Amino acid sequence: MKKSVLIVLLTAFSVSMYAQSYEKSIGLRLGKPLGLTYKQFVTNQNAIEGILDLDLFTKDAFNLCVSGFYTWQWNLANVKGLDWFVGPGASAGLFFVSAAGSTISDFNVSLNGLIGLEYKFDGIPLAISADFGPRFYFLNSAGFYWGGALSVRYTF
Repeated sequence: MKKSVLIVLLTAFSVSMYAQSYEKSIGLRLGKPLGLTYKQFVTNQNAIEGILDLDLFTKDAFNLCVSGFYTWQWNLANVKGLDWFVGPGASAGLFFVSAAGSTISDFNVSLNGLIGLEYKFDGIPLAISADFGPRFYFLNSAGFYWGGALSVRYTF
């Protein structure tokens, strides 16, 4: 029994040992939505991420918003630098629609989810990640949308 507990603790320690390979990062988010991203770890495996994004629905409709996520991040398959993450978030912003020569704008709020993979390159301050997740818009322009993006970040 004591050996089993020791093995579980050592395994958990080895997973958390690789969970964070940097403290902060900033970069570009390429996809849906498109934006700027800033990520900071608050513990060894927990991070907060802020995104200033532009979500283009059609050529006449887009959403400009600020998003925030709280993510849990773990090493994947004991590969140094390769992590997976998941977490909830929220967004607030303005939704614009151009129709018949006029522009309509609404304030909107969404609840978001995020799951993805991240790789931090060894020896250079660069991390890339791919993620996707749902957005549940409510208030004036309610709806459900899926989005995903590739992020490229400078780490420090």
